Amino acid sequence: MTKLLYLLPLFFHYFSYAQCTSCGVQNPTDPDFHFPDNTTVCFTADMTFNNPTFGTNSKICIASGVTLQFQNSISGATNAPASFEVHGTLSFNQTITSVANLNVHVYNTGNITVGGGNGNLTIGGQVNEIVNEGLIEMGVLQLGDNSTNRIDNFGNLNINGNLNMSSSATTLFRNEGGGLIFIGGNYGNNEQSVYVNCGTIISQNGFNINGGKIINTGIFTVGGDINLSGSSSEIYNFGLFTSNGNMNNAPADAVIYNEGQLALNQFQGGNAAIKGPSSSTKKGYIVLQNPIQVGNAAVGPNLDFKRTTGASDPGTVFMNSNPNFLTNVTYDCASTNSCSAPLIINPGFCPAINGDLPPMAVDDTYTIAAGGSSAGIVLDNDFETYGGAQATLSNIILSQVSTSNPNISLNTTDGHIIAAPGTAPGTYNLVYQICQTASPSNCDTATVTVTVPGIVPCYKPAVTAGTILSSDFGITSLSRADSGASNWPGARKGAWVVLESKNKGFVLNRLTDAQVAAIPQADLKEGMMVYNMTQHCLQANIDGTAAGWKCFTTQTCPD
Repeated sequence: MTKLLYLLPLFFHYFSYAQCTSCGVQNPTDPDFHFPDNTTVCFTADMTFNNPTFGTNSKICIASGVTLQFQNSISGATNAPASFEVHGTLSFNQTITSVANLNVHVYNTGNITVGGGNGNLTIGGQVNEIVNEGLIEMGVLQLGDNSTNRIDNFGNLNINGNLNMSSSATTLFRNEGGGLIFIGGNYGNNEQSVYVNCGTIISQNGFNINGGKIINTGIFTVGGDINLSGSSSEIYNFGLFTSNGNMNNAPADAVIYNEGQLALNQFQGGNAAIKGPSSSTKKGYIVLQNPIQVGNAAVGPNLDFKRTTGASDPGTVFMNSNPNFLTNVTYDCASTNSCSAPLIINPGFCPAINGDLPPMAVDDTYTIAAGGSSAGIVLDNDFETYGGAQATLSNIILSQVSTSNPNISLNTTDGHIIAAPGTAPGTYNLVYQICQTASPSNCDTATVTVTVPGIVPCYKPAVTAGTILSSDFGITSLSRADSGASNWPGARKGAWVVLESKNKGFVLNRLTDAQVAAIPQADLKEGMMVYNMTQHCLQANIDGTAAGWKCFTTQTCPD
């Protein structure tokens, strides 16, 4: 045990150092240190600085368990790159204004505090990126003029004051699934900015969209008013969006789209349309504390309105309004069990940080007989973008990610799942990915569950009762055909045609999927058989229609 205690500090030192690489300087002690150009400065021990300065392309790495404090101001070259890798604690004791182009990564063991969580941070550099997997706490976050900002939160981001951005800033702001953002003050957006929430956001006060875009697939709760003024303000809700204040000032070109649950206290939306999903297989639900005013705006399709108290009908939902109702607009359909689609507040996807909706890969389940068989086309239930066009090999890139059995694979040229000859019976999983051809980094994955059944041979006894019929016609490669009921083929009873060979095969017409589909309807017959070269199976038509083609893939005893 004593030896172990001696080893622990050494292990911790090594682990901390391993988090920071390419260190040019380690643990400087000058309180007014100048962080040199193009150099990584690593900290594996606590340090406090008074008035440090930063060079161009300087980088700081703070190991886990280590605290780095800046007592006073920091200064450096305007718009010069500066990077922070924070595995430990980075503490600014007062309000900070940064003129550098910041690149900040807070890891899951790290945290940044500004003024004990109440100090203001102004980011004045022109190009800034923040990735937070840990904890960041501050008062006001101010994004400066003409800046381009990318903020991706996986952890906890606490802004105890306002979140402000200049009207000339361009900001992509995403809260990932599992991320939590708390905003104690107001939030201001602008026309160039996109705000994506896939986790949980709690905004105690209100915010001004000012022409920006908000996409919610998580939980978004707003305590104050939401102002939709500005050109083309947009809210797209696929999750749970709650507004406890007033939502107002929405011009006619504003977009309010709901496919999840939109809970509103007050709504005076001007002439903005309230839109629902285009497909009747989905439905958006709107829960209202008070009647809403929509003027003569379009409402729907596929929306349900419910008052939290009293009856729910057009008279109690709308006031001083003459809306243009589209199809399938209902009122508290759950009370009569008549909803055309269920409420979904966890859609299971997160948009790209620029707001692009991802493609939609949907899980599949197939049963495939072993022996070189294939089944299905995984793209048949996938979409090029969420709620958009059918996924095809012309608009997506298809790839296999993993398989639990190398004998189970994906044919990426046509989308079929293949079970190689000799695949043992069992249930296997294959993961595949689709990426948009137009945006190859925008991807989604799905899992295919493949069951390879054990062989079920047919042992039904032959029917021997009744008249025994000779077989009068046969083709043989064994040179023994002769007439008579006791010769070949007459000895093979009960058949119209007898085929016999020890070194030749029987070959049916071989057609691809496309060639099978091209057979004219008038020529289709029940019982018609082909070998399908696309699906690698013996295929029979069971009803004489184009939809009647079935593959023989499982050995069994049909009745």
